[in-house]
Amino acid sequence: MLRALTSTSALLLTAALFVGLAAPPHADARVGGRPPEFELPAIPGGPTQGTFDMGDHLGEHPVVVIFWATWCEPCKQQLPLYQRLYERYHEQGLEVVAVSMDGAETIARAAPTVSRLGLDFPVVSDLDTAVTSRLNPRRGAPFTIWVDRSGRIVHEREGFTLAERDDIARGVAALVRRR
Repeated sequence: MLRALTSTSALLLTAALFVGLAAPPHADARVGGRPPEFELPAIPGGPTQGTFDMGDHLGEHPVVVIFWATWCEPCKQQLPLYQRLYERYHEQGLEVVAVSMDGAETIARAAPTVSRLGLDFPVVSDLDTAVTSRLNPRRGAPFTIWVDRSGRIVHEREGFTLAERDDIARGVAALVRRR
């Protein structure tokens, strides 16, 4: 009986591997790695214009990358927290960029949402999902990555609860101090 269960389990695992269900989606970089350089356009009507070029900041500034969407309620709670941290630490080099995962049908909602939340750091669009696929392949929202001054990912987190505010504030303060 035990042999039959093992054989059945092995068959199911093999089938799952074959169709790609056993392994989580692959991301280009994880904690300890260097994120890929990317350039994304600012959302139309957002707080900044032009493009955000991650390559301009890697190895120079601590960077917080937040993947978010207009339909994500925890995102709308998290973004104002990062706005306050941006205001507090921007002069010390902190960069924050919010990558909208909204598609063509909802991207028009991004600028009004950003305005309502009072954000003034770069908010960019990833309509073709090229960056999201590389750094946030599960498409979690919010999904946050912290990159230190050396250009290495030191923290990543999927999700957000209000109970995390103090931990995030302490973590970003340490990220800015880290040399």
